[in-house]
Amino acid sequence: MNSILVIADLSESKQVAIQRACELAKSSHNSLHIVYFCYQSLRLIDDDPQKIQQTIIDAVKQDAKKSLKTIVPEGVNYSFDVVWEKRIYNWINNYAEEHSPTMVVKTAHRSETFLYTSTDWQLLRECPAPVFIVSDNKWRKSPNVLAAIDLETKRKSKQALNHQILKAAKVFSQTNEAELFVCYTVVFSKVLRDLGIHFKDELELKAAKTLKTQIETLAVEYDIPVANFHVKAGEPEKVIPSIAAQQKAGLVVIGTVGRKGLQAKVLGNTAEKILSLLKSDVLALKPE
Repeated sequence: MNSILVIADLSESKQVAIQRACELAKSSHNSLHIVYFCYQSLRLIDDDPQKIQQTIIDAVKQDAKKSLKTIVPEGVNYSFDVVWEKRIYNWINNYAEEHSPTMVVKTAHRSETFLYTSTDWQLLRECPAPVFIVSDNKWRKSPNVLAAIDLETKRKSKQALNHQILKAAKVFSQTNEAELFVCYTVVFSKVLRDLGIHFKDELELKAAKTLKTQIETLAVEYDIPVANFHVKAGEPEKVIPSIAAQQKAGLVVIGTVGRKGLQAKVLGNTAEKILSLLKSDVLALKPE
């Protein structure tokens, strides 16, 4: 049986990731492997640090065991572990590399500064498994699904990623009896707009005309009404959340090709920028 890796929330009172993972497990017939991370700096402790570490781990295990009995519903198979780790994204990435989970589920923690990179960003950039980021503050409960794809890419890997995104989005929409929408953001330059060269409405009409055959082909292949395809000009990190809100999407499926190091901090990734504005759940996929 396939397994979903679940990162337990730090807050004992709000186990959002586990609750959402249980719903996913029920609909996909996956088991759950739930991991609680704990870490304390013991550098200045005079007593035996290993003994203290084990005491903390044992205490977290006991609390987790009690908590999971009340959170996980009957019929969902699960295992759990407590891990002593400071850089949890390294552990998650290594686990995903070794065990190939169906996906990694965790609650969104979306604060980032230039000097601090959150676990969410690291997973989007580096995790080999699909990453399901659960929103703790949805604007509404809605089952609708939005797939964000790049219809004009010429790269084979990105074209393949488009199909990955549509297949995953289709599965989620069918499982939840939801409506599936697709969006594509046309590249739009503010500089050219200010010079009177680019206009959003003209770009959208031109793109819709150019992409008409491609959209119709995808509509037939994935059984999606042509009217559910949206082509908008602008910045993806603004366009996608806007369409998600209009279509009441509870889940947005996106692709991400992670940058690393200083380039990632300075330039960022579209997926990361989108995540900071979305209030829905997000499923991020990398090219296979």
